[in-house]
Amino acid sequence: MSTSLYTGQCIAVFGTASLQRYIFQSNRLKENIGASYLAKYWLDKGLIKATKADTTSWDEYKANPLMSPPENPVDTSKDVNLIYVGGGNAALLCKSLDIARRAVKTWSRELLEKAPGIRVAVGYGEVNDSLAEAYRAALCDLGHCEEALPFGSALYSLPVVRTCITTGLPASERSKEQYEDNQYISQSAACKRKQVDSAQEDITKVFQSVLNEGQHFAIDLNKLGGSEGEAHIAVVHADGNGMGALLNELIKDQDDADFLHHLRSFSASVSHLSENALKKTLQYLQRALPLDSLHNPQSIFPLRPIVYGGDDLTFVCDGRLGLDLAAFYLKEFAKGTIKVCGEDRPVDACAGVAIVPTKFPFAQAYGFADELCGLAKKRRRDEGDSTGSWLDFQIIQEGATQSISALRDTQYRSLEGQKLHQRPYQVPEEWDDFVKILQEFQSQQWPRSRAKGLLYALTQGPGATNRFVEGAQWRDMKLPRVNGMDENEFREGWTGGDERSTSYFDPLESLDFYIEVKAERGDEE
Repeated sequence: MSTSLYTGQCIAVFGTASLQRYIFQSNRLKENIGASYLAKYWLDKGLIKATKADTTSWDEYKANPLMSPPENPVDTSKDVNLIYVGGGNAALLCKSLDIARRAVKTWSRELLEKAPGIRVAVGYGEVNDSLAEAYRAALCDLGHCEEALPFGSALYSLPVVRTCITTGLPASERSKEQYEDNQYISQSAACKRKQVDSAQEDITKVFQSVLNEGQHFAIDLNKLGGSEGEAHIAVVHADGNGMGALLNELIKDQDDADFLHHLRSFSASVSHLSENALKKTLQYLQRALPLDSLHNPQSIFPLRPIVYGGDDLTFVCDGRLGLDLAAFYLKEFAKGTIKVCGEDRPVDACAGVAIVPTKFPFAQAYGFADELCGLAKKRRRDEGDSTGSWLDFQIIQEGATQSISALRDTQYRSLEGQKLHQRPYQVPEEWDDFVKILQEFQSQQWPRSRAKGLLYALTQGPGATNRFVEGAQWRDMKLPRVNGMDENEFREGWTGGDERSTSYFDPLESLDFYIEVKAERGDEE
């Protein structure tokens, strides 16, 4: 016989299918910003408003993820109670399956009208023995919904319909942007663009403590920095490690009140940690502004968060800031802990940084950043280490179409066949060595022409590198050295043995795409 006080009630779990595709479907930053805002709103405030969910308990956890279990985790007088919301996911506890379905129907109807294009999914789990069991069932149902049609294949238009210039979807109205000269755009693109003002208001409110008076986040990639004709942007995507495994620990069978408390504490602490890490990163950059090497208006902050609020983060910034800021964020993220079944657990993340020309297709740039983050996670798994942050990056040239893995297989080997790159890097240990080498090459001891000459020699192989290094030593230029470096590598540029490698290629390739933020004004962290 069931002992649950919630027998007969229903948990509804909300998620999004192809959310990243929806947000980064367009090459227009305004549309990416608007799409991110719409996704965040309708899986948060819009959901709560449409379903009339009671948020009293969840609001307390948001304010203090470390709070003690409340006496009344659910307001039994309400038809719908919010369990948690954040990071594109949410869960409701409803008095019955019928009430849950009616609430979802009301919400999804508004979603279709006001945010066309977002693909959402809902899973239901009726309570029999415990809330944890019902939540597991809801997650399973959600997974089936996300994999089912229409999510598996896109629904397009008849050939006679105009095509949107930014999304490729059926176009329904003319663009109001002057530079697009009344061309046609889709309903989805138009809706995203209309949200830019709301998105600006929302993000300014969240990061008000970081911005100076009169300062705002960019809505135009050309305003992030860089000189005309040579500007690059960095698209950074970071994702928490092992969050799924930690969530599985939470949904084991336990008392209903403990389950609600642990689930809410977990969700709130993850959001709290990632938002704090991002704020620290923004403050780190703010302390160094204005950076003399940037060419952006002082009123525009040279970093734009696009996706934030959960364990994953995507932001875009001046191309020379991306590497340092991504590494700083990973370090800050790893300093915190999250609540898992009442315990403080350390957590870390991986990140990918795609550095591309400003005019490069933004949707493709995000795809590269996402792939790089995946490569960093793969390296973490391959190392057999259950902890640690890793960072991977790639400088992308115009016209690049290959995947990162294919690009490296074909273009990142010397003429003698050795692998040139060593990325991804573990943060902070390996990354700090990378930065030390890079900064020594940026110093006056190594003129830029000589550093570029060494980069070319590395692409030729160990023989050509050794000859170049011998010539440099006659000019009193020694290779940078870090602790634990192979003696042969310090003398000749490559490690010894059969599997030869070099620590110098990655820093040299990054010479023009790295600024250590605090170095500009000597600020201490």
